[in-house]
Amino acid sequence: MKRWIRSVALAVCIAILPGCWDQTNIEDLTLGLSIGLDLDEKKNLMVYMASPVFSKEAKKKNEVFEFRSKTVRMARNKFDSVVSALTVGGKSQVLLLGKRLTEQADWFPLTDVFFRDGKQTVNAKVVLVDGRVSDVIHHYPNDKPRLSFHLTRLLDKNNRRNFTVRTTIQKLLDQKYEKGMTISISELKLDKEFEVTGTALLDNKGKYKGSLNQQESSLLLILQQRTVEEVPFSIHVPNERKSGVFASDIVSFNAGTEKVKIKTDYNQGKFRFDVGIHLSGALTQRLFPFDFAKKGGELEAIIEKQLEKQFSDLVKKFQSQQLDPVGFGIYARAHQYKAYRQVQQQWGDAFAKADVNVKVKLTLKSSGAIK
Repeated sequence: MKRWIRSVALAVCIAILPGCWDQTNIEDLTLGLSIGLDLDEKKNLMVYMASPVFSKEAKKKNEVFEFRSKTVRMARNKFDSVVSALTVGGKSQVLLLGKRLTEQADWFPLTDVFFRDGKQTVNAKVVLVDGRVSDVIHHYPNDKPRLSFHLTRLLDKNNRRNFTVRTTIQKLLDQKYEKGMTISISELKLDKEFEVTGTALLDNKGKYKGSLNQQESSLLLILQQRTVEEVPFSIHVPNERKSGVFASDIVSFNAGTEKVKIKTDYNQGKFRFDVGIHLSGALTQRLFPFDFAKKGGELEAIIEKQLEKQFSDLVKKFQSQQLDPVGFGIYARAHQYKAYRQVQQQWGDAFAKADVNVKVKLTLKSSGAIK
């Protein structure tokens, strides 16, 4: 009996252990780490895939495939017909969207395969390419790691420095169907090197509407309350004269977001948003003489006015394009639902008519290591 029980227990253990009978060597896989979608000159859909090469005999560390196709899924079948290894799409790290593609209002259904096919990933970062995707995906820098790894690290670093947003395929879908906000994704261009230029703004149909530079992207992240580290600022101080050809009227500081509070009201057919932003930080550069110990409050007040103007100009830019990447509509739905429900299908137009007032409170805790 004991021998029989031991045999059964051994059989059960063997059955529940993970097996290796279906293992696949990495050399036998084509990992589509970078996927690109774009339009050619005749507005035909072009699908690109960049995959790392693990063979010792290969001279290039990446292989790139491109096909003219009707859908992304049909392109996958074409990829399988030309690669010698098994194509795997669930490891994608970057989805590159050509600017020409996003200028079309009906491109978004092309992403359906990423959500419907369980073998695909929704964690890849979404990037708009200011230019042609083919130039980016065929770029082989000799002193950089493989394309997908280099782009991933570049995007992560710029998001950490608050120079651009971080939008995955899943978050892209969430923003697409969230009526109270519009889409924002990272923007990239290729000159001699890859450069993350800031953030691309899309409407709820996914159509490209405009771009933000790095400084404007930092302001957007503060309003979204999604900053990662302290935000670097450089402000021109009025009444401080330049010395010769040098910009000696600039003060620089790193600011962390203490609090962002948005109050919502609705009166006489218009929404009103009062935005209170509390920042704190320390000076990192001052190019003009100033007694910080005695007049630190005056400097804070000057910088606060400059920042309030920057935030107000940014919001006006959103309103002129009938965009809401901050998500003011979410606040309106939460606090003024009855009024919001009547305009939720045309929130961009309603937000364009709203009054938005921004007040900044800055606390400079120190003037740096020297007086």
